[in-house]
Amino acid sequence: MGFIKRHKVLLCIIIIAAFLRLYKLNTLPPGIHGDEASIGYTAYSLLKTGKDQNGNFLPISIDQFGDERPAGYHYLDVPFVGVFGLNGFSVRLPAALFGIANVILLYFLVLEFFDSEQLALLSSLLLAITPWDVNISRASSESIIAGFFVMLGVYFLYRELKREARNYKLLFFSFVCFFLSVFFYHAPFVFLPLFIPLLLGITYLQKKYTTRKVSIVAGFFALVVLSLVLLSALQGNGRANQIGLFSIPGGTIQLKQAMDEEGTLNPLLTRFYDNKLFFYGRFFATFYSEHLNGDFLFVNTGSPVRYKIPFTGNFYMIEAPFFLLGLAFLLSEGIKKRRWEYLIPVAWLLISPIPAAVTWEDLPNVIRASLMIPAVTMISAFGFIEIFNLVSKRWRSIFIWVFAVLLLQGFLYFYHNYFWRLPVHEPWNRSAAEEDLLSKVYTYSQGKQTVIMTGEHNNNFIFYLFYNKFDPAKFQAMGSPKDHDGLHFQNLVYTGNPCPLRGDPNHDELSKSMESNLYVDKEDCPLPRNAQVLDTSRTPDGLPAFLIIKLNPPAKP
Repeated sequence: MGFIKRHKVLLCIIIIAAFLRLYKLNTLPPGIHGDEASIGYTAYSLLKTGKDQNGNFLPISIDQFGDERPAGYHYLDVPFVGVFGLNGFSVRLPAALFGIANVILLYFLVLEFFDSEQLALLSSLLLAITPWDVNISRASSESIIAGFFVMLGVYFLYRELKREARNYKLLFFSFVCFFLSVFFYHAPFVFLPLFIPLLLGITYLQKKYTTRKVSIVAGFFALVVLSLVLLSALQGNGRANQIGLFSIPGGTIQLKQAMDEEGTLNPLLTRFYDNKLFFYGRFFATFYSEHLNGDFLFVNTGSPVRYKIPFTGNFYMIEAPFFLLGLAFLLSEGIKKRRWEYLIPVAWLLISPIPAAVTWEDLPNVIRASLMIPAVTMISAFGFIEIFNLVSKRWRSIFIWVFAVLLLQGFLYFYHNYFWRLPVHEPWNRSAAEEDLLSKVYTYSQGKQTVIMTGEHNNNFIFYLFYNKFDPAKFQAMGSPKDHDGLHFQNLVYTGNPCPLRGDPNHDELSKSMESNLYVDKEDCPLPRNAQVLDTSRTPDGLPAFLIIKLNPPAKP
């Protein structure tokens, strides 16, 4: 009870965070996207067989769609699937709970950095209602869990560095947290080797080191880096090869074209002007800056498209001036007054977009850059506290009320856009018609009649396994067939053709062999005259997504 009495405000903030992350979690956002379905079915498979959907026993990485991803979330989801069943709620709940935990952890982390109760509470409040954090906490995001372990590891490490007496248990806990973060998501593998040396350097400037600590902490850092490299190597680099900076479509061709255009220029000069360092460095600079611009932070949500919230930024507009002022205060006071701990959030901010900047797909990316969230939140809260302290005491109440009203307006606008408008705002980006489609397909085919399915609108085979709770042992015994064009599974045939049944509306289709099949076409496909639309699968906004069709015998002449 003593803790609750001392932390009443924090408890209220936690309740707000929990409501925003748990309310209607099963249905909002609408639909289950492919990654969520794959995570859920893999957890279901691990629960039933101890193997992933591909038949691998207790793997440390999962091949979802021709890539290799850390397996942490899949294992974490196993007990939730066991208790709540295989559904959207059980798949999303782990990320939502860690999103709530992040709000609590940020309070203690800021308290450790700045020793300010006001700043810690304001940081937690802002994080609790931040659109970016709420958005990815509700969508089975591995990055939200990886971010928790990064923050917890930094908390343990910083506490150890500040202590006069040695307590290397904290170093051990820090190492475990950093290791676990990469077990959930790849971004910490890039972030931690860059951030930890800066944190150690800043702490050294604070004179928190002893001679003995220098050698021990240096050994700790080497152990962290080697462990992260080892774990990343064991997990594989399939995803990195797909979206890495050096895999930009046409990148090699563009570089060769630039070199060819140099003509008879001395080869050494050609290499000076046209080389991979400068060529891909420009891409990196462009991608990096996209994550620090005002449009991404305060105006529009970013990518992938399935995470877009209509007319909403990742942070509130009212935070923008305090973020800029906070950044200026931290830099000036940190350097001029040698309050080196003020540079920690700045270092965090500058390093956190790098994991996203070394990729090319779906930029600016709210998942790969999500380690930015605590940094931006701390800086914005710091800016507010600094301005508040500069305001004359007679004006402080008005200052707080104006800020509170503008923040409340931004929050209510976000709440409206997410919980009211999002269900009908482009729900096809989240495969929101899949459950309805598969139910109707089974009703008409009874699991016997061949159904030729389009793969459009991300109509992937994984949804069939997920929504039908297909027996993982049986699936593995069948060789765990992969989703590909022409996949024939039981009575379903998946094809990349958007219109498996296409024809002239003024003429009949004459092929009798086609009359025994059912077809699932994209909603706008031209159909032959003797085609009969049995049903339409719609997204939550009421728009058609798929047509379920059969072919009648051609009319007699």
